[in-house]
Amino acid sequence: MLNETHMKAALQSYLDALNAADVEGVIALFADEGTIEDPVGTGVHAAREGLTRLVGGLPAGATFALDTPIRASQANGAAMAFTVQLERNGVRTQIRSLDVMQFNEAGLIVEVKAYYGPSDITAM
Repeated sequence: MLNETHMKAALQSYLDALNAADVEGVIALFADEGTIEDPVGTGVHAAREGLTRLVGGLPAGATFALDTPIRASQANGAAMAFTVQLERNGVRTQIRSLDVMQFNEAGLIVEVKAYYGPSDITAM
């Protein structure tokens, strides 16, 4: 049964897999029909293809750290605010994102929407 504990654990597993650059570990958290829009406004992609490109394209040394505790809902959604630190075009950069995820009854992620805009991407 889908519950708050499961959703929070899934988001933590997502973050842990991103830190390990573990593409398959991230994809395993998603339903086959899962989608990702990262960032919102740039188009919705099938999770497998979008995450393979996103996670597989992370530069070595990229880190993901929670800014606040993971939040869940009384329904099928959860969210987390985090900061990514990485090198882009030779410049150490941080991206502050708020990812909102929806789950199916099996506890798999069916949708990710990543909220960040140009002002959330800064040089360090």
